Amino acid sequence: MAILDIVKTSLRISIFNTDFNDEINNLIEECQDDLGASGINPDALLNIDTDGNLRRVITLYCKAFFGLENPDKDWYLNQYNNKKAEMLNQITQYGVGDTSV
Repeated sequence: MAILDIVKTSLRISIFNTDFNDEINNLIEECQDDLGASGINPDALLNIDTDGNLRRVITLYCKAFFGLENPDKDWYLNQYNNKKAEMLNQITQYGVGDTSV
């Protein structure tokens, strides 16, 4: 299942409903940009379809920022930041190239 369909399902949107595809795709790209800017190896971001950690962190980001008024935004954003920090600590899988000082 493609990441768009995974996120739509988590948002309780039918995969056949295309009304929100642009907004959701933008959120997915924003999340990938944020992960890259935070230090996640860009090559690791290519494994979205096979990496459960990436699917989870992207889903959390999208659930935090989808729509206009989300009473659970802070909770999802906190979970997103925790998951991102966890991934940043998994250097062999998500770390950026040369980390020598």
